[in-house]
Amino acid sequence: MKTVPMKTVIVENTVCLNTGDAAILLAIRHILKAACPGELRFQVFDSQPTVASRLYPTQAYPDIEIRKLLAESIFKYPYDDNRLKNLAKPIYNRLALSALRHYGKSRALDETMFSAEDRRSLDMYRQADLVVTTGGTYLVENYNLERRLNQFRIDAIFGKDPVFFTQSLGPFDKDYNRRELKPAFDRSPLILLRDRRSHGHLDGLVDNPGKCHVVADSVFALADKKRIETMLSAGTPPAQTGRVGISVRHWNYVNDGADGMHRYMASIRDIATSLVRDHGKQVTFVSTCQGVPEYAHDDSKTARTIVAELDADVAAHVDVDAGFHTPEQLMELVKGFDFVVATRMHMMIMSLCVGVPVLPIAYEFKTRELAKRVGLAELLLDIDSVTPEEAAQKLATFTGDLDRLRKTTLAAVLEEHASAMSAADLVRPLLADASANVAGDGLPRRDEGAARLRNGDHEGERHRVA
Repeated sequence: MKTVPMKTVIVENTVCLNTGDAAILLAIRHILKAACPGELRFQVFDSQPTVASRLYPTQAYPDIEIRKLLAESIFKYPYDDNRLKNLAKPIYNRLALSALRHYGKSRALDETMFSAEDRRSLDMYRQADLVVTTGGTYLVENYNLERRLNQFRIDAIFGKDPVFFTQSLGPFDKDYNRRELKPAFDRSPLILLRDRRSHGHLDGLVDNPGKCHVVADSVFALADKKRIETMLSAGTPPAQTGRVGISVRHWNYVNDGADGMHRYMASIRDIATSLVRDHGKQVTFVSTCQGVPEYAHDDSKTARTIVAELDADVAAHVDVDAGFHTPEQLMELVKGFDFVVATRMHMMIMSLCVGVPVLPIAYEFKTRELAKRVGLAELLLDIDSVTPEEAAQKLATFTGDLDRLRKTTLAAVLEEHASAMSAADLVRPLLADASANVAGDGLPRRDEGAARLRNGDHEGERHRVA
């Protein structure tokens, strides 16, 4: 019997402290394993690898090694108001980019410019069979894209053209971003998108649109297909547990700023009140971003603010689960809910993946597009416009039609699962043809990118945190 050699896959740009992002990583692993008959090892390049490695230890995930994202380890970015330091950073970045181009040719230069850990990471890139830039929503102009662009520059220098796993991206209105992203998109052999809207945002940015495919969010690959099929084939709805989950978040970009957040939180407060008083439910606030002190976002803080203003009789039946949960743990927890009210999109997806209906709240277009795909567009609440009155009305409609909605949405989940898994067919030829040989020495027009690093054209685009 012919032995199939082990292949190494790099997954970059991950933020595993976010359980939704971690679910994307695990889904990518699941899909790629379906695409490749041999053993795969995953080298994951994350913004906070030390914490991520604690949350996802080798003992539990032996095929995953988590390392520091090279774009954040090698390059320097403005982070304070020290003008002299910030003026020096583009000069340093130019030197680092030049050293990357010559990596492996001079041991002295390599050891001068790069730490031992960075050199090990760079060698991993040289030997990788496939590079994947993770799925999600990070190529949007709410955020500064320079770290992502620098990572794509590193990929190109080592001849590794990344697969863009299932993304919601754009629109790209800034000339700088369009100019710098186009070469990365053109070099990529495969671009997977979560929705037609994102596909449209690539108009003019991809010379070969035939490599762009709209498929379901990768996390649908983790759906418990057998459980959902069993629920759909049953003649009666599942027994009620009397428990409902609610996922909330703070959102910096809500319409009307602080007033908009107050309106959203008041709407959630009314939903919780109705669930307790009108439906006799026990409510648990739980989300995908919580329980990790090192992470910038903690949805349990928003939940506690909401719960603090509930009437005493309601608050007695409401609790906040503020702990960290892996994707597997969170999906197991959600199985105990009758349904979920979800603001975080991956809270919505992971709930649907275990057969639990969802009333969705959108804060970006990605959730609106998903709601259309699973038959919930008419019930969708929007963080930019939701009012307590609308929330109460749609909750009543949702609960009054829950049995039908369960069948509709869970049937749609099976379709989304098949769509997510279809990515295996698209990526299989790339894994079959994978080679560890360096295939090139840079992005098209890479020298222009180096000039912009030298001149610091990107430095005015401050890194924004959502």
